[in-house]
Amino acid sequence: MKKNVRSKIWAMAVAGSVFFMSACNNSDYTKSPATEGGNAPANTDTVNNVPMKDTTSAAVPGSASGKTANKKGKVTIGNMSEKRTTGIKADKDGVYETSETRPMYPGGQAALENYINNNIEYQQPAIDESTQGTVNVQFVVDENGNVTNAKEIGKDLGNGLDQEAVRVISSMPKWTPGKVKGKNVKTRVVLPITYKIEQ
Repeated sequence: MKKNVRSKIWAMAVAGSVFFMSACNNSDYTKSPATEGGNAPANTDTVNNVPMKDTTSAAVPGSASGKTANKKGKVTIGNMSEKRTTGIKADKDGVYETSETRPMYPGGQAALENYINNNIEYQQPAIDESTQGTVNVQFVVDENGNVTNAKEIGKDLGNGLDQEAVRVISSMPKWTPGKVKGKNVKTRVVLPITYKIEQ
């Protein structure tokens, strides 16, 4: 009797092992064979025979590298403008909103564009976040050609672009001052600086 029970238990154990091995062999999950050195190649496990992708080193925009692929920032300037008023007269601070002869950057508009492009920095966080638009910087060219009182007017773009535009304008070399009745005067002007993302 004991021998018969042992035979049945042994038969069940063998059957269970065969079933387990069969189930494992028919599973959707398989392991690639080991290489000759005994180590399986990295990332060769498959599910339903589809290779698994390694996502640990994938480039992600705005990742730790701080760079966003294929994005570049470009800066351009518009035409300098003066506020149009009726009559040419100074305000309480002795500044003219408009003048008979407008102030001029040394070398003209082309030289001004070169100065801006060579000195302004389109910060990487702004590029990563696709921050773009126009900053209008208002400043005064005094009777000696010095650039003073630069400030951004209008809506802030953010990500430091407004401050960068003001910084670069404030650092400009001397201009040829504006004139009224042949005399050098303080003149208030506005220069638009446009930041644009390029792919």
